[in-house]
Amino acid sequence: MVFAGLSLVLLIALIIVASTSNNSESSSKPPVCSNANSKYGKINLDESDNPSVFHHLTEKEIEALTAYLYRQTDLNLILPSRSDLDDSVVYISDIHLPNKQNVLNYLDNNGPKPAREALVILFRGDKNPPYIEEMLVGPLPNPTYHKPVPYRNKIPYIYRPPLSGIESEKAHEYMKSTIDPVLGNMFVELFGGKLTHCGDKCLKFGYYVPMSSAHSGEKSKRRIWMSLVQELEISSHHIVDFSVLLDLNVTEITIKKVWFSGNMFNTLNEALTYFKANKATIAKVPFPNYSKDLFSTLNQRGEAPIDPPLRNPRQVSPDGKRYNVRGRHVEYMSWSFDFRMSLLSGPQIYDVRFRNERIAYEISLQDIGVFYSGYKPHDEVAHFLDSMLLLGNQTKMLFPGIDCPSDATFISSNFIAGGDSIHRQRSSFCLFELNTGMPLRRHHSYWFTDGRFYEGMENVVLILRTIPVVGVYDYMIDFIFYHNGVLEVKITATGYVRTSFYTPGDKKFSYKLQENLAAPLHHHIFNFKADVDIKGTSNRFSTLNFELDNSPNKYSTNSSARLIQHKFSSTLKSTERDAAYRYNFKEPKYLIFYNEQQKNRFGNFKSYRILNRGVSVQMLPEGSGNEPIASWARYQVAVTKYKDSERTSSSIYSTLDIADPVVNFQKFIDDDESIIDQDLVAWISMGNHHIPHTEDLPITPTPAMDASFFLSPYNYFDEDQGITSMNAVRVEPMDRTKKDTTLHIQRYGVKQEVRCVPEDNKYDEVIQNEPSLIIDV
Repeated sequence: MVFAGLSLVLLIALIIVASTSNNSESSSKPPVCSNANSKYGKINLDESDNPSVFHHLTEKEIEALTAYLYRQTDLNLILPSRSDLDDSVVYISDIHLPNKQNVLNYLDNNGPKPAREALVILFRGDKNPPYIEEMLVGPLPNPTYHKPVPYRNKIPYIYRPPLSGIESEKAHEYMKSTIDPVLGNMFVELFGGKLTHCGDKCLKFGYYVPMSSAHSGEKSKRRIWMSLVQELEISSHHIVDFSVLLDLNVTEITIKKVWFSGNMFNTLNEALTYFKANKATIAKVPFPNYSKDLFSTLNQRGEAPIDPPLRNPRQVSPDGKRYNVRGRHVEYMSWSFDFRMSLLSGPQIYDVRFRNERIAYEISLQDIGVFYSGYKPHDEVAHFLDSMLLLGNQTKMLFPGIDCPSDATFISSNFIAGGDSIHRQRSSFCLFELNTGMPLRRHHSYWFTDGRFYEGMENVVLILRTIPVVGVYDYMIDFIFYHNGVLEVKITATGYVRTSFYTPGDKKFSYKLQENLAAPLHHHIFNFKADVDIKGTSNRFSTLNFELDNSPNKYSTNSSARLIQHKFSSTLKSTERDAAYRYNFKEPKYLIFYNEQQKNRFGNFKSYRILNRGVSVQMLPEGSGNEPIASWARYQVAVTKYKDSERTSSSIYSTLDIADPVVNFQKFIDDDESIIDQDLVAWISMGNHHIPHTEDLPITPTPAMDASFFLSPYNYFDEDQGITSMNAVRVEPMDRTKKDTTLHIQRYGVKQEVRCVPEDNKYDEVIQNEPSLIIDV
């Protein structure tokens, strides 16, 4: 009993100690990191009362714009939710930026602030013939006028982005009501489901491929291939061998061709007759049962590398955010810039300055293209320019902790897109610092005779990111700001590969990735605009050419011996044709922009260099098929004189307007204007060729799927500007004359201890309370 009593006393004592220890741990838990200096971490995203020149439409402006438009009797507008193809409707509204010279006069010369105007695109189905009308409405927020967009004529109605607005709903209803009564039983027998009354085994037309006149030969027709898929996660990987070619007229929709089981038919009944005669030899594709092990799903499966799982490393900002955001204006270290999301073409940054000197007026995505190949009709003609889907409208959300660090700043965008009300993307951008885990610079000099020191600086960058999801592909677009005045623009592809039903005819276009599944080879192409302003707008473009220097070898006893080494020369490009650069592996070059009046103290032009690290050749012959819709892809860099009439290299109509391009980029070059001492624009094309393989299932990972270009100072400064940062370390002997000495470790006053933790990521709770942030509800 005595021992029992002692045991009880000890147990109580242990509980008290444990409780005290837990309370102590709780009370000593490090605080959440916050801003240690009131100069930084100022985040004010609201600019609704006085939006900057570059700011997207505010809610107040959208409301006033909408009210104005529907008051105009000459526009004859019908609400999109009540409209048909023969009505006049608003397709989109977005901010229209003023002419560059007016903006620069305001920013640099204290001139008047340019009026804010909205770009409004109308589908004038009420006209005969119908057309697309682009107009400017202003001044915002109290509009009093509307007028045509300069340099833009009425656009043919057949160039409307494919399946936009009510057309998509009408096409799908037509196919359900027309195809299922004829082929529904055949679908059930072959594919385990049908289009209507299908329960949990439904088929749908999931893929669509616009067919331009380059392939159809008919300039006045609007046609599109639609492919049948089994509807489950993810339907694109459950495609079957059935497609239809639709003729989309304003008044009616008809089926022009049917592709089924490797054959082309003129009607549904022809396809049905073929099925009845050959059903014994036509391969059946059972409707899959959903499970987490289904190859197309993104569920964890297989043997985990760590079990039980451990948390990933997390980034911590011990002194809080080191950047400021006011509206859509960012200040970070020596950088400042404005940014916006173009509804039509995606992310854009403006007035980019380093040490308060403008490096670029505009750097912006222009378009994303994918050119597929294949055996079947919906693969052979599958050449997309993704702006047809409104790239800015595809940035639905960014997931904290995965798409961006948890402590990033998440930023929204506003516009009107195919609806009656404001469309607000809650997190179309994120902004964050990132420790890349690499040094920006370092050198270790170990030996006594060589100085004995170590000096290094972490490479920490600021990243502005957005991720549009275009069909099955997700494109991560980064604007990356380095401490030394270098700016990188990077695009990385992930997402699901576009697939096709595998047949023997696909062998030269695709590997077989699963039973019945092919993924045809394709070419990703990207185009960016870089309106560089180096020491002003009067710029020149030159190439530094790597060449061979062949001279007598004065060191050799052989009098005929030669010494061959590299040298470089400079070539000034005088016209736009001269400046249309196609990468030649045998003739490497540096691409240099500079102001001829601005030299450094050594007599070198203060320049910036464009380095394209994503060079990719467009192999299609010029003028063949759909190649002209992306004529910018012919050049890795093309340099043209700035014109307000040449704002963009592409348009939302480019996938279909090959017969009469709304924007014809090749003409930017063909007029061959002088580019000496002019305001210059660089059009930068990147890409990668992709032959999908089994490791692209269930989804293509990001490694090796990126392309980027750099703007780097080149003789612009007297030395590397990263040297000004105090976020570095230098280790050297206290006495350089002695080997046996203590060390001096220089941290420049930057604290090393971390006594705070990142804020917990509570996004799971946020989306549980508001599911529409992440899924369609």
